[in-house]
Amino acid sequence: MKAIEYYLEDVLRQLLDEALEEKKNANSEFDNGVLVGYYRIILRFLNQAKAFGIFDKLPERLQKFNPEELISEIS
Repeated sequence: MKAIEYYLEDVLRQLLDEALEEKKNANSEFDNGVLVGYYRIILRFLNQAKAFGIFDKLPERLQKFNPEELISEIS
């Protein structure tokens, strides 16, 4: 793997961990807005990884993650 691939993996892992923790504690409209922000950023990173042909080099956990899970319960 190249340095950029390690970077992408590390950033995505951190964002995902933070987003899932935020989802556990979300109890206000502000928190829901934060989750939407995480959703949009994570989705952008995953789409860019696909576009640049490095998505398949990410760990399986990141490849199988569905960003919509972050916002599925927001009303």
